Amino acid sequence: MNTSNYYSYARDGFIYILSYVTLLIFSLSLNFLLKAITNKYLIDTVVIDRFADGDSSIIGFLAALIIAFPIFMYLNVLANKMLGNGKMRPNTGVRNWLIYLTLVIVILIIIWQIIGIFIAFLEGTLVLRSIIHILITLIISFSILAYQYWHLKFFNNQDSKITSTFKILEWLTVLIIITSIIFGFFIIDSPSVRKVKRLDQTRVERLSNINRAIYNFYDPGKNTSGHQKLPKDLNELINDIRIFIPLDGLLDPDTKEKFEYNITGSKTYQLCATFDTDFNETTKNTTSPELLPEQGKESTTFYHPIGRYCFDLSI
Repeated sequence: MNTSNYYSYARDGFIYILSYVTLLIFSLSLNFLLKAITNKYLIDTVVIDRFADGDSSIIGFLAALIIAFPIFMYLNVLANKMLGNGKMRPNTGVRNWLIYLTLVIVILIIIWQIIGIFIAFLEGTLVLRSIIHILITLIISFSILAYQYWHLKFFNNQDSKITSTFKILEWLTVLIIITSIIFGFFIIDSPSVRKVKRLDQTRVERLSNINRAIYNFYDPGKNTSGHQKLPKDLNELINDIRIFIPLDGLLDPDTKEKFEYNITGSKTYQLCATFDTDFNETTKNTTSPELLPEQGKESTTFYHPIGRYCFDLSI
């Protein structure tokens, strides 16, 4: 079998596909990371997204950017080097299809963003924040379009050399990405801080559930099947077939000990727990939205200091 004229289209397909997939991953991650950072400092009181405006979104986009960008850079340098020395062909069907598919995706994103700014304006959301979001997407999108256009021209021998302007823009892009990654690490809480905040978040949510369960156990309405009295202990909530509350819902998520429950009157009681962070009206406004506890409409807001604290509650 003569292998002298053999050409590996599979190798080209592997490099091109992985290169363009990582390009889309890191560009979208950079796009949403910059938007999440913007949301961190330009808080919109009309639209509150517990995830898009919190540290979790920044962490997710940081992780995707840190992983995808170096892979794209390596594959891009490798492909350009192989294209330059003739080991890869510039006009293969895989490359052309991926380039034009990328262009279609980017153009659709640009159209979507332009539509988005009109929707944001009509819904009364923060205009400055919306404009910054649009600019971030447009700059990234046009950068990808410009790079793909240059790539087509250069490796099809329509452009004889890499200009200094292109090199400057290339290094500027790398600098922006590295700066975004570093800045992202600076504005999020450390893992240890997020851990204790999540523990307190779980404590508050479990106490809120217990509070609702006690109310349903008592059921103060007329002509109801309620007990018309407070439970003697929290175990009665578990044994009541009308109430669903998991066994671990009565336990502190860290110590695994049962929350303290004290009856103080015919309709009054206390729920006690030990907290690692301070949660009040002031700290609530500076806490990442996704770390704010979910509480029902009928439940008390469980503000608390650091340390052991008892909530005075009533039916």
